[in-house]
Amino acid sequence: MVAIFVLVAHQFAWNWLCFLTSEALLRISAFLGLAVARVSFDTLSVNGQLVQYVTSCTFIDVYLGSVPLLWNLRNTSLQNFSFLSATAIIFAALNIVRLETALVMFADGISWTVADGLLGGLAYFAIWRFIWRQRSWRLM
Repeated sequence: MVAIFVLVAHQFAWNWLCFLTSEALLRISAFLGLAVARVSFDTLSVNGQLVQYVTSCTFIDVYLGSVPLLWNLRNTSLQNFSFLSATAIIFAALNIVRLETALVMFADGISWTVADGLLGGLAYFAIWRFIWRQRSWRLM
């Protein structure tokens, strides 16, 4: 189920979410004094280097992939939707912190591959720990 949800997430462009993600980062980066400017709906210029935000940068694939793991069959649909709504907000906030920290590291001269990869790995680990603690299923 997880793989199906992730594959479905990647069937859509999510342009509005790419824009919202990049807009949040643009505003936070400007507040922090970084040399950042919008180039397109999903691309920022950071110290003259282009950074494009695609579907994976929005964490929508991570969120949708977590839905089958977080859905609790013992809870009502309303309880599940409420919990998943709160989870979406938490994941979005974590993602913005992750990406903004990577931008600050990138602006300080660390390669994007290292900054984004390191923080992405930590974020994925944190989300996996969250899912593991919330799970209502058991391993066989």
